[in-house]
Amino acid sequence: MTDDIDPSAFLVGFLSKFTLLIEHELLSIRQSVVGTVEAVMQGIETISIEAEKNKLDAEQILEFTYLHPDPETEILLDDIQKLADEVIDSVYRQVEDGSSTGSVTSTKSEVLVQNRLNRFSSKLDESKGRLAKFDDKISSTVFSIVGALSAEDLIAQRLEHTILSLKSLQTGLSFILIDYEERCRSEEIQNVVKSILDYTYRQYTTEEEKDRFTAIFGKVAA
Repeated sequence: MTDDIDPSAFLVGFLSKFTLLIEHELLSIRQSVVGTVEAVMQGIETISIEAEKNKLDAEQILEFTYLHPDPETEILLDDIQKLADEVIDSVYRQVEDGSSTGSVTSTKSEVLVQNRLNRFSSKLDESKGRLAKFDDKISSTVFSIVGALSAEDLIAQRLEHTILSLKSLQTGLSFILIDYEERCRSEEIQNVVKSILDYTYRQYTTEEEKDRFTAIFGKVAA
């Protein structure tokens, strides 16, 4: 800054740019906060929806296996129940007769029994498969929420940078205003402004912060 520039006008111009920098930084922080909250709320909503779907799937399994089974399932359940009854009766008879229980038999052939069990198991697996996906979906959603919340540290850090920048500005202005008539000179104002800008830039740790600063003030000499 040269001596022919009005120090007061230069200081006002600097304050205008610095205010713009702080406004943009606070706006960016606000957007990050909103994005984090929205991501967390979306994750919670997803968990709620998946939990409700999981409940419906469980109710469907109960419905088709016990309450109101379809014709095929009802036949399978009846056959399995009859098989179980036959086996139990056979065991009771052998126990009453004092014979070995190692040769329990059924009127159904082994192949037929196995086919019935396999078919029923297959029908159960169709619904259980939907339930098995629930855990994977919830785990993925929880990781997404944790990832969104990890931005909280960065938001707090950037907010701290803004506060420190404002404190630096306050310190610089206090230095000038204590003896304004004496210190409101080109060289003095230049030194104070440079000190504030250097300190502010050194606080920044993200490229976004540095780019925003550079767009308004240009590069700061090391």
